Amino acid sequence: MVWIISDSFMSSQLDALGFTFKERVTCILGNRRDSMNAYLIRGTLIALRTENAKEVLVRALEPSS
Repeated sequence: MVWIISDSFMSSQLDALGFTFKERVTCILGNRRDSMNAYLIRGTLIALRTENAKEVLVRALEPSS
């Protein structure tokens, strides 16, 4: 995870769920027609509304050699 671009309340909620700088986040379920996305973070599966998921900016990891 690289950055959160939401209001301070939602930012603190996401932080409490583990969406913190440099934390590894894996998208398990996304880009669906429904309004939820699921992410694996710190061994826990977390669901976010699509509108909130768009506020979490990530960067793909480089493949390890």
